[in-house]
Amino acid sequence: MHDQLAPTRPFIAVAAIVAITLVAPATAEAVEVRFEVRQDTGWGESVYVIGDRPELGDGDRAGALRMVPDGGLWRLAVDLPAGAAYRYQYLVRSNDADRLADAGNARAVSGVIDATAPGGGGELTVRVRYVSGFSQAMLRYGYADGDWRDAAMTIVGNGRNASEHVWEATVRTRRGELEFVPHDGAGRWDNPPGGGNYRTRAATATLQDGRLAAGTQPASGGSSRIEIVRRWYSRILGNARDVFVYLPPSYDAQPGRRFPVLYAHDGQNIFGPDAMFGGWRMELAADRMIREGRMEEVIIVGLANTSGRMSEYMPNEEGGDGRRYTSFIVDEIKPWVDRTWRTKTGRESTGVIGSSLGGLISVFIGWERPDVFGKVGSLSGSFWLPELSNRIEREPRRDVRVWLDSGNAGNSDDSLENTIRLRDILLRKGFVLGDDLGHLVDYGASHNEVYWRGRVHRALEFLFPAR
Repeated sequence: MHDQLAPTRPFIAVAAIVAITLVAPATAEAVEVRFEVRQDTGWGESVYVIGDRPELGDGDRAGALRMVPDGGLWRLAVDLPAGAAYRYQYLVRSNDADRLADAGNARAVSGVIDATAPGGGGELTVRVRYVSGFSQAMLRYGYADGDWRDAAMTIVGNGRNASEHVWEATVRTRRGELEFVPHDGAGRWDNPPGGGNYRTRAATATLQDGRLAAGTQPASGGSSRIEIVRRWYSRILGNARDVFVYLPPSYDAQPGRRFPVLYAHDGQNIFGPDAMFGGWRMELAADRMIREGRMEEVIIVGLANTSGRMSEYMPNEEGGDGRRYTSFIVDEIKPWVDRTWRTKTGRESTGVIGSSLGGLISVFIGWERPDVFGKVGSLSGSFWLPELSNRIEREPRRDVRVWLDSGNAGNSDDSLENTIRLRDILLRKGFVLGDDLGHLVDYGASHNEVYWRGRVHRALEFLFPAR
């Protein structure tokens, strides 16, 4: 239902020594909250924090956030909506991969603590424009957790025909993003295709025909398409590969517009139903996230692998040829892409993503060239190869936005602990969960395309959120 929230699991109060530090927000939308607790643990155990907000596991102990050990303390920094009220407590859980999805794998080591993130109210103001044939229009929206409100919309213009109007309402939310659905006040609801609610973080958003777009203009209503360039030859690497280019729905409909770019490895596996092992179907994930107003429209460039994949995707620290592969993208592919398509060329609009060794080399590329790539995505990265993580631990932090994920199943537990080790290294360097670092454990998932296909939308939304 549009006006119901998932039930929160009950907390069990147990005494402990706890502390929390609040850091002033950089914007009115979010604030960094630092959790800290001193707690002894047994072998194979860690301290977790669980709260009643989605950023803190939403009350589900299986979704609690593992904290970072620092001497005798456990710490974690998480972005929360400024001004949001929340409840949290600390747990000790076994790190056994087979038990992570078990909500019973937890013992409380603190009481329930009530807190409010600072930030002077923390309200996000959003102007919603709605093109519709409704004779009257209302906006049901979430103001705070469990607090759904209705706002009357007013006519501000004409639609595409005599029976259609442009409706508008300006509302405020304390949830960090606006979640809403229009209705006519008489039982007719305009939910997104597939159900649920619309979501946006944009200051102004326009909804028309089930498509949500940032700004005052409706989404184009066009279709995405994929162009294929065969046998693109690299002088740097001395080999050729196919290049697959996803152009988003508005690319053809808005010829004056430029778009961010995401470079993806193993390109023959990224798009299309005939890809090896079923592929990622990233084009479907991007289409859906764009249609629902949850991510920017981006150009996605899929670079096919070659017989040199193992060496090209391996960091030099591991004996591979990652720097030459990085140079191939930076000095050959990217200039060609920027000449051929309408791209935004800055680092803040350029990302790189991959899985397995492709996830490993993506982090390597972002760490090597943060002047070119401001966004990095790694799905099931091969961090069992330790030298890149060791290097990152030694070196100063980079100004990049990083997505890390893994499963917890299969022969290697999908490199779960190695991924968490890299996450912890980044957190110690000042990265913040929900801000410049995203992390997900996909419970039950092993190391294959089926699971990457199922969660790539999470990486896309984190790296290129709707503005």
